[in-house]
Amino acid sequence: MYTESQYEEFEKRMVEAYPKMFAEPYGGFAVGPGWWPILETLCGQIQHHIDWKNKKTMIVPQVNVAQIKEKFGGLRFYYDGGDEYISGLVSMAESWAACSCETCGTPGERREGGWIRTLCDTHETERQSTIKERFEDKDLQKSILEVMQGEAE
Repeated sequence: MYTESQYEEFEKRMVEAYPKMFAEPYGGFAVGPGWWPILETLCGQIQHHIDWKNKKTMIVPQVNVAQIKEKFGGLRFYYDGGDEYISGLVSMAESWAACSCETCGTPGERREGGWIRTLCDTHETERQSTIKERFEDKDLQKSILEVMQGEAE
């Protein structure tokens, strides 16, 4: 995964690079680091398009990010402003994320079983191991509880 300091560094970098896009309160970046390069590319392309189109007069409304998150294994980029070109950029980024591991950015696929995630084979194996460990711990806890209840009777 990533550390809190890595997240804070990424968030600071994005807010400093795109202050107009993140001027309003937004919900943070609720996605894994594998998708951060996708977001950096997307925001760079959006702001470049707006700045280029609006050199002489305001043609394209400034994009203000409302929320960026993972939902059902996919990237969701919610915003106000922009135009059809920016809508296409967002669709492309969401499609790119749909086939990229949210943890590391390598090719991935949608994985079900509990929380739906887009992961590569390596990170899916890690996730399944974690799930199995938690399940085994619950079975152990249940067995201990049953033994304790039997001793109490």
